[in-house]
Amino acid sequence: MASPVVSESFRAVLCRHCGKPIRVPAVVTRRESEFQISGNSNDIHYQLISRVFNVRCRSCARESVYSINQIVDYTYPLGPSTTDRKTAAL
Repeated sequence: MASPVVSESFRAVLCRHCGKPIRVPAVVTRRESEFQISGNSNDIHYQLISRVFNVRCRSCARESVYSINQIVDYTYPLGPSTTDRKTAAL
């Protein structure tokens, strides 16, 4: 019996150096939602929200500056769990 492939989705930016996805920290995700909610560019709170952040890629260990406009929903398929593999072997 084949188990269905499960996928996981998360907010990420693509590494400028190696191209792999980097998971965006929760504090940046909150900042992004505040930025999208306050659409009036004359509002002082809108102007004070920082629209850039630094993150380090775990694959290539290089750090870079990213804009909240570069955040995307990244989805990748997860393989079957170890218990699914054990039952499939029997």
